[in-house]
Amino acid sequence: MPIKSKAASSEHLYVGIKGHILGIRKYDGTVAWSTKLRRGSSFVPIIQEGDRLYAASGGEVSCLDSATGTVLWHNQLKGFGMGYAALAGGGFPFSAAALEAQAAAAAAGAAAAAS
Repeated sequence: MPIKSKAASSEHLYVGIKGHILGIRKYDGTVAWSTKLRRGSSFVPIIQEGDRLYAASGGEVSCLDSATGTVLWHNQLKGFGMGYAALAGGGFPFSAAALEAQAAAAAAGAAAAAS
């Protein structure tokens, strides 16, 4: 049964293989969830950013919920063929979640200094 809490998504290791994305539990190696992408290929690069995973497979890109593996959106990249795709744009410390947390911490610090 998949873990549904977004906070629990950090407990997973993500594997892209043969047109699938798997959420593997870090503490015991069991499969929490498995999602078959619409068009499979043997090479499936993945980026995690916050509670989302971005994966490329078979010349298409999908966005999944990292806690459950649910596909949130899919883009067929029509007109670009079926070759291997590389992903970029996720990462640390510049993810949207990290920037929001930084802004909240700065605002809290400013509020504390003003009082």
